[in-house]
Amino acid sequence: MAQREIDRLTARKVETLKTPGVYLDGGGLRLLVDANGNKRWRFRFAQGGKTREMGLGGFHARGDDKAVSLALARARAAKARAHVQAGRDPIVEGLDEKTIPTFGEAADAFLASLKGQWRNEKHKAQWEMTLRDYAAPIRATKVDQVDTVAVLKVLAPLWQSRPETASRLRGRIERVLDAAKARGERMGENPARWRGHLDHLLPTRQKLTRGHHTAKAFADVPAFVAQLQGCGGMTALALEFAILTAARSGEVIGARWSEIDLTAKVWTVPAVRMKAGREHRVPLTARAVAILEQATESRATAKDGTPGAFVFPTVGKDAPLSTNAFRALILRLTIGKPKPGEKPERAPFTAHGFRSSFRDWAGEVSTFPREVAEAALAHRTGDAVELAYRRGDALAKRVKLMEAWAGFVARGATRGNVTAIRAAAT
Repeated sequence: MAQREIDRLTARKVETLKTPGVYLDGGGLRLLVDANGNKRWRFRFAQGGKTREMGLGGFHARGDDKAVSLALARARAAKARAHVQAGRDPIVEGLDEKTIPTFGEAADAFLASLKGQWRNEKHKAQWEMTLRDYAAPIRATKVDQVDTVAVLKVLAPLWQSRPETASRLRGRIERVLDAAKARGERMGENPARWRGHLDHLLPTRQKLTRGHHTAKAFADVPAFVAQLQGCGGMTALALEFAILTAARSGEVIGARWSEIDLTAKVWTVPAVRMKAGREHRVPLTARAVAILEQATESRATAKDGTPGAFVFPTVGKDAPLSTNAFRALILRLTIGKPKPGEKPERAPFTAHGFRSSFRDWAGEVSTFPREVAEAALAHRTGDAVELAYRRGDALAKRVKLMEAWAGFVARGATRGNVTAIRAAAT
């Protein structure tokens, strides 16, 4: 190929280019500059009657060990041209094992980039597990070769049976592929995109048989709490504490003594452990304080000999209870322990469902405003303007609400006695 037809760019020009566009070096080698100033190399070739492109890597700032210089891009383009001339597919043959990572390598790199952003270790573990185990069919595929067929191969087996997991996995795959595109490792539309793409190929989650967390009728909560108080143990204490505070299971299981102010009777859950990423103050009723005082008697000891950090630790360890502890306890109290080798039955209600029980009680029985009940659940209500002016968390009002809830739970009310319950709550 004549020299004038290739090598049109210069190293200086490549480094200083800022205007978005496509810049040709010749011989199929192209430099793409996007609106953010990111630059990546592409090789365009014709094969089998079709025009195709393959990524050759991104051009980064000097000193970046992943930078693909003009010289290296030309060398890779030359190798790709040789494959084409020999009738081989340059994408399949590859240029350099380190040029384009596999999806698994891209996923691991993306997870590493999120270090310090996780709300908790459980959240991190969920991301790692789904991108490792559920995405196993595409982990060995080059990230620039992951297409819609590959994504559906991962999602389709889970979409009907585990819609919540499948939906989250789709979003995580989409983010990994977006990050790979930003690094110049792939081009084109994201095959894991939902709107305008996968929504035409998979049923929406609203059409799937997905239920909300099963809740216990609020009138039956007092009797269940009485059961908890009768069985003893750290898990029972923690679950009763979760019911009394209307907190999420993960927030209670991960609770630390540093978050508890027994003098002020307030539990402050830091933003990093909250679903919405905002600090949440929880008023502690007399019974909640009594539970905490009882928990101190079983406080674990850290390896350095200091008092343990977790409020509800695993027996003999300075580690939180298992995430499955509440489910196992509810199963034992309602269905009984499964026989050896027998598959555990589905629990009739979940620990998370007690938040719904509390909300139903607050809305149907108590006279507290909706906004106060929603604040107790760490929900924000109102439009953007209203939220901008409402800076407080209604803690004083929530103290009275949670005291009323604790009083109701302690009365041992039964289903159907709604009139008496309403009179007691107001």
